[in-house]
Amino acid sequence: MRTFFVLWRRELAAMFLSPIAYVMLMFFLLVTGCGFYWLVKENLEVMHAVQGLMVVIWACMLIVIPILTMRTFAEERKNGTFETMMTAPVKGSALVSAKFAGVLSFFIVMCLPTLLYLVIIRLLVPEVAHLVDSGPIAMGYLMIGLIASAFIALGLLASAMTSNQIIAAIATFSIMSILFFGGLFEPHLSKNVMVREIGGYLSSALHLMESARGVFDSRSLVLYLTATLFFLFAAVKAVEARR
Repeated sequence: MRTFFVLWRRELAAMFLSPIAYVMLMFFLLVTGCGFYWLVKENLEVMHAVQGLMVVIWACMLIVIPILTMRTFAEERKNGTFETMMTAPVKGSALVSAKFAGVLSFFIVMCLPTLLYLVIIRLLVPEVAHLVDSGPIAMGYLMIGLIASAFIALGLLASAMTSNQIIAAIATFSIMSILFFGGLFEPHLSKNVMVREIGGYLSSALHLMESARGVFDSRSLVLYLTATLFFLFAAVKAVEARR
């Protein structure tokens, strides 16, 4: 456990020292801030604007997560520190879990300022403060965390399987895109009921829309926890294979 915390602090420090991470942070806050401003300006119903904010955060993941995860293992091999780490008495599971926790922690820090948007609404427009329901908001952020966990684990696996950061980012982006949008277009592309059901079950967009309305399906919890554990397990095996 001590090894995990040491590696986690090392990874988190590396994230905050990386200029790419700050560029992604600025991009994320700029897009979510402008998106929420536009939603509040165009929508009379506050909860619709809040739900729209969840979708904007979800869409930003498509760019942010591949870029944050592409460097986790690929950069270690590029800088020559991966071999040194592999010769140290460190288990592959501790290394992978620490990197996962580091990226997830940075993503959570990235999302925290978006909560200020809701505080601003309460302060500037107090007459609609009672319309902001904390239940759907909590459900939406919980679903964002679950989706982010699964995709961060996917990005770690892609980075562990290649020494090229660009390839790792493209692979992560491609698989995320399929899972992001597959369920949205499946009803129009297939008349097979089973295919539509599978597409809808795997679509993170549909899961987020339902949770933002205050509807939480336990199948979503099982899906993303299982996907996270599977990708992390595969990443551990990929790292140990290189050892």
